[in-house]
Amino acid sequence: FATDGEASKWLSKLSSAGEGESTRMSTISGGRMSMVVPSAARPIHLNSREKLETEVLRQLLEYYFKIVRESITDSVPKAIMLKLVNALQNNLYQHLMESIDTDDDEMLCELTRESEEVSRKRKEVQERVKALKRAIQVMQEL
Repeated sequence: FATDGEASKWLSKLSSAGEGESTRMSTISGGRMSMVVPSAARPIHLNSREKLETEVLRQLLEYYFKIVRESITDSVPKAIMLKLVNALQNNLYQHLMESIDTDDDEMLCELTRESEEVSRKRKEVQERVKALKRAIQVMQEL
């Protein structure tokens, strides 16, 4: 940070954003990573600015890991649903193909039979196409 004021401003923003929730990550047994560095690995002599910057960085890292954890938590159910839907799709396709692939000709005819309404509409459209072709032919002769 350029000034102590900027670092203090960031620290106050981070502190206020984390109110009402635990801002310090617990140990691994609690399901979260520990951000607390053993005291033997900590520098002994830090001035106030370095302490402030360290605290801001620690809080930024905690919030980053919180966001990553939430993102993963959100994506796991989506991945499970994708797997379930894909498996269902494959099994359903296989089942349908097995039901069609039978030696029973009556069943095959029943499955591929055209409904009465579709047949009627198809005939109407065919008649329209014939009439339009005749109209085009008449117009070309003029």
